[in-house]
Amino acid sequence: MTAAPQSGRSKRISCDGMSTNGSRWPLALLFLVAVLLRLAAIHWLAGAPQQDELDNHRLAVNLLAGEGYAVTPGHPTTYLPPVYPAFIASVYALSRPDYRIVWYVQAALNASLVFLLFHLGRLFFSESVGYLAAGAHALHPSFEIVTTLYRENLLIPLLVALCYCLARGTKEGGGGLFFLAGGVAGLLVLTNPIYVLLPLSLIAWASLDRRLRPCLRRLLVVALVPVVMWLPWQARNSFHPESHAEADAYKHLALMFGHYPVFSGDFWWTLSDMRRLEAEREQAREFLSQRERADVGRPVEERLARDSRELIDRILHRPFAYLRFVVNRDLILLVSPPPGSSALREWHPVLGWAAFGGNALFVLVSILFLLRKYQLDATVFPFIVVLTYLLIVYGLIHSIRRYGYVLEPMWCVFGSAAIFHLRARFHEHVIHP
Repeated sequence: MTAAPQSGRSKRISCDGMSTNGSRWPLALLFLVAVLLRLAAIHWLAGAPQQDELDNHRLAVNLLAGEGYAVTPGHPTTYLPPVYPAFIASVYALSRPDYRIVWYVQAALNASLVFLLFHLGRLFFSESVGYLAAGAHALHPSFEIVTTLYRENLLIPLLVALCYCLARGTKEGGGGLFFLAGGVAGLLVLTNPIYVLLPLSLIAWASLDRRLRPCLRRLLVVALVPVVMWLPWQARNSFHPESHAEADAYKHLALMFGHYPVFSGDFWWTLSDMRRLEAEREQAREFLSQRERADVGRPVEERLARDSRELIDRILHRPFAYLRFVVNRDLILLVSPPPGSSALREWHPVLGWAAFGGNALFVLVSILFLLRKYQLDATVFPFIVVLTYLLIVYGLIHSIRRYGYVLEPMWCVFGSAAIFHLRARFHEHVIHP
């Protein structure tokens, strides 16, 4: 499929930039800056793995030790998808079981996205936008994620790769890129199962936009390949029914923690103050501990059924409050205060509000420019679908700041394009009217 026609204004933006044959040394410099910043974050911010991070570490260690895919040897794990622990295990296999080495590998992987974001910016706009997007990613404080053993460290590059393959494949009409996108989508699903319906969402969206219908048959590959990759994992889990109770307990914990504001009656997580939000999460943990102590001896299935009924009753009793809660979780996904804002708030509240407001403004401008671009060029549809999909899923399930880190590359590309466009308009109408 060829690229959708663009208006004269869009062409002017795309043509204004550096020569495609220019030197790439600024990109190498940005990569070096990105690496150094992430190494500094590891030095100053990283700490020993806790909770979910520790589970990922143990899964990797036990895989290498021949104990199978299990957090606890002898008890196969089914509730944690395999790709990220396998990634950690591969790093351990090439070095030694030291999670600090994983941090450094993640730092290099995250920093290397400057190259892919440059190509995305150039693909949709110009080299100048590509360089600006790469620089924005190099400096964006979400790089703190590399100091952890959370699966977002893989989800971020996988999601960028998926959008790149789909956008370029739609522009150029190459079937190989769609097959590659299917493989990336399969890895996404095996890293976090919430992405299981994303390939179908891409097909549904393309069927609604007549500009994208010529690539519908190729998009079927993007949906089928993840199914083929997912089936062996599901088959493996079916041979371990004894682990289903552990999976149910994990689901119950996620359900109760994510919906604590519903049980407390507030129907709202604090949005602009991370320290206050963490205090609320501590209250949620205490709430769960109290219920756990009261339910000693009661089967997990029974507790899950009871709490699900109570949750539904509370939602039906206050439906508009619940809708507000969904919006609240979407806002947490999109505009949570950036890392470091709590320290700024301690110096002066105005600094904290400035960091929060600046981040929110950047995200808002990015979304508006993405929508504007989509009107002119349908090939940006993967970004539209991903954003819509995650807003629906996390709005209904649960959202925390790091879940929104997967959207940071999108903000860097389209936010940079918006800045470049506004700069061009300013020069056109003010500097050189």
